[in-house]
Amino acid sequence: MKNEIILISISILMALLVPTLVLAAPEEAYGIVTNVVDGDTISVQLQNYDSRIGNITVRLADVDSPEMNAPGGLESKNYAFQVLNGSFVNLDLDDVTGKDRYCRWVAVVFLQTQDGTLVNFNRMLVDSGHASIWDFKNNEFDPAAWWNGDYPSTACKIDAPGNIHSKSCSDGSLVGSKSSRKYHYSCCQWAKEISPANEIWFNSSLDARNQGYVPCKVCCPL
Repeated sequence: MKNEIILISISILMALLVPTLVLAAPEEAYGIVTNVVDGDTISVQLQNYDSRIGNITVRLADVDSPEMNAPGGLESKNYAFQVLNGSFVNLDLDDVTGKDRYCRWVAVVFLQTQDGTLVNFNRMLVDSGHASIWDFKNNEFDPAAWWNGDYPSTACKIDAPGNIHSKSCSDGSLVGSKSSRKYHYSCCQWAKEISPANEIWFNSSLDARNQGYVPCKVCCPL
């Protein structure tokens, strides 16, 4: 009787773990994009899920698009909407931390072409100029692998002094906007649009990032 109880308990535990194991398998996690929140955040209705999971919010791994109230934010969202909305996608979900602090699943999103080839949308977003690379170290991904081990010269990447795309200035002074959470070189065209009441100045890029700011994709302050 005791052994039967143990076996039943193990069976119940495995049944509860199945949805998590399925989500952790990139080749098995797929669904339909039901909403585009902004350039790097989408909603996906999983097609191979336990009914208790349902619609999930996905944060594209290791890329950063402008916020909706910042320059380029609407363009980034529109691009993602045109490509992804209503499309089937495969998700390579992060097996290290799983979700970010906002409870969004962190993933690389793949689109399937007509010939069956999977195309990395995270890379597409950067290549199109609608996102910067932000290589978070707390997940399993290395965005350099998306370009065969090196970053494109046109990409703006945080913490990569050798990989900065063309910019109009780099005078060293860093300023951010309290409303957009972006920081810029003070000579950047978008820095000049910040009202004095919204200005916040930083000692370094590290100082800005520690306060929750992300770099402008135009001037790429590093």
